[in-house]
Amino acid sequence: MGALRGITELTASFQGADVLVLCYHQIRSRARFADQMAALSERGYSVLSLPQFTEWLNGASLPSRPAALLTFDHCYDEQLETALPVLDSLKFPATFFPASSDLACKLPDVAAHWRKTLLELTKAGHAIGCHTHSHPDLTRLPTEEVRQEVLGSKLALEDALGQRVSTFCYPYGAYDARVREVVQEAGFDVAFTVDLGGVKFGDDPYQLKRVPVLGEPISAEFGVYLSGRFFVSGSVLLYWKVRERFLDRKASQPEGEG
Repeated sequence: MGALRGITELTASFQGADVLVLCYHQIRSRARFADQMAALSERGYSVLSLPQFTEWLNGASLPSRPAALLTFDHCYDEQLETALPVLDSLKFPATFFPASSDLACKLPDVAAHWRKTLLELTKAGHAIGCHTHSHPDLTRLPTEEVRQEVLGSKLALEDALGQRVSTFCYPYGAYDARVREVVQEAGFDVAFTVDLGGVKFGDDPYQLKRVPVLGEPISAEFGVYLSGRFFVSGSVLLYWKVRERFLDRKASQPEGEG
């Protein structure tokens, strides 16, 4: 599976896609993230809210082209501290995908912190999506456990937010026809993978591709990647994945080592 995904990513092209759904995980440098957002603006991208994106999938016009949707998996504290000030300064809406397990934490302070954080995000104009309850590989679970992870998380988030949660993100990007069906039956409008590619009108709303951003790229690298050219963008992503692993290992070393 890993080798097949690597080959598929290497040859992926999203040049000419209607919308690029950027996918972020760790964001270590606020300055580099700000440079990436500036690069989007310089290239004329309109940054969509989640409602604008789903309305477009249902037939509405895009505000302008090219267009991008910003997504953030896991909703880490560190991620919010780094990215959120940049997003808010530019008035860029984003969609965050937390796992709902923190809302059920036995430590009241932790649960209250996450409820407050998610409510503040929605008040600031951002959207909250579902990333399951405990972030498992859904393709490895029995169907009933898949339903518990998917629907249970949706209900927990909706209870915390007091509003409908309409979008889903597959943990590890792992999905199959069975998992896709459960997500659709749970009442989500759209679901995102981590398969490299852009989104075109008419794509399956439960198998939407994204454009992962890894390894803290500088603005020039980011611009080349956004081109979506055959073999070029996939090669950049492969290099970023190697660099991301290096950064993770470096961060995990005790101070003074390395």
